[in-house]
Amino acid sequence: MKFGYTEDEVHEYMYAKGIEALIVDSKELDDALSAGAHLALGADDDNPEGEEFALWKIIKQRVIERIERIHLSVRYGSFIGTKVKLPIDGSRPMELDLLGAHEDGIFVLELKVDRSSERNAFSELLAYSHYIAQMFAMSGPEDITNILVAPMDVKITRQAFLYDLIVANRNVIVYNPVLRDGTLNSLELQLFVPTDEEFRFFANRLLSHDAMTCVVASFPDLDGWYDSKGASVNDYTKHFLGGLAGYASQLMEAEQLHGFSYIRKYWPELPFQYKNALILCAINPFFVADTDRADAITEQLTEDGVSALLENPAYSFTGRLIRLAQRAIGDSLAHGQRSEIDIPHWPSMIRSIVETATCTNFAFRPTGLFREAYVAYINRLHEQNESIHRHDLSKVKGDDINSWLRAWMFMEMCGFDESQEFEEESED
Repeated sequence: MKFGYTEDEVHEYMYAKGIEALIVDSKELDDALSAGAHLALGADDDNPEGEEFALWKIIKQRVIERIERIHLSVRYGSFIGTKVKLPIDGSRPMELDLLGAHEDGIFVLELKVDRSSERNAFSELLAYSHYIAQMFAMSGPEDITNILVAPMDVKITRQAFLYDLIVANRNVIVYNPVLRDGTLNSLELQLFVPTDEEFRFFANRLLSHDAMTCVVASFPDLDGWYDSKGASVNDYTKHFLGGLAGYASQLMEAEQLHGFSYIRKYWPELPFQYKNALILCAINPFFVADTDRADAITEQLTEDGVSALLENPAYSFTGRLIRLAQRAIGDSLAHGQRSEIDIPHWPSMIRSIVETATCTNFAFRPTGLFREAYVAYINRLHEQNESIHRHDLSKVKGDDINSWLRAWMFMEMCGFDESQEFEEESED
């Protein structure tokens, strides 16, 4: 359906009115926040055992809270520039629709009212944002807020929004331009909130055992620093190897990997040459390729080309994780310390008796999206304990976040895709 006004007309009206006069309250946001609060409480008088665990609800709660924070900041912002030309070497300059300021810094706004032009909306918006970011050395993905004003009729745009908000960790928010009575004077910017189905589909594709790549880097004892003396792992061994796991997780965060690191120490009586291991596990993005987009490309390629597109990058990702594990060991342990690398099948490893019952796993450190979901889950358990003491938890939440046993229970709950499939609307 046509919007009824050109993009230039809408642009001029928005700049004249100001963003604060156009953004309206969002019932969808209020409803989502209320649902999140209910989820966080879990058990109640009508349901003393609490809701069945659903990973997508945990992710949704985290995302909705972030959308609310961005929304409450930008809605009271102001425009400081319009049709700002961004020169590019030897070519026509890009033109940023609107540049603005709000209490959390600056924002760039891209306007699209035509459905056909909406497909390129996010790529253009991020190009403008990157240009502005280059003015400020060392600025990160959250330092500039990205605002898209578009009808959000196209599925690919909605998926790009969730990806940038959750995976790429950018400050991004979307508003629908709505003409309340069909005239430009009635223009409102209504906050776009993803549906439950979109959150569910997103979570099921990403956080599952089959989406993970695992690397195990094993190494020998170093007497007096990390060794296998005694019936249980001694304090100094936990201290030094815990530092290794912490550093490895920092390297994973720096590379925007979504997963976790931890230390495995086999029992002394087991016949393994190396009793110590650093284990890194991360979502392999090449295991969760979008089927619609992939099919559109692979049907144009040869069999070798399909393999190069879908299989080779998955192996390359494993190599990247191996290098990261080796670097963590080389930077953290004794100089010249080498390791042996294994690449186990994670869905099998997580259920192995050897890996879960005949060793000590500790110093669990989650990263990226996995960290966000897991920490939200830990917070939920502690909130449940406020009213009904249902869980055996530490008084300090950090102990539970870094607990391998607690993490293993969480992974078992979110380790499988839901069997129900959700139909995706077709695009004309």
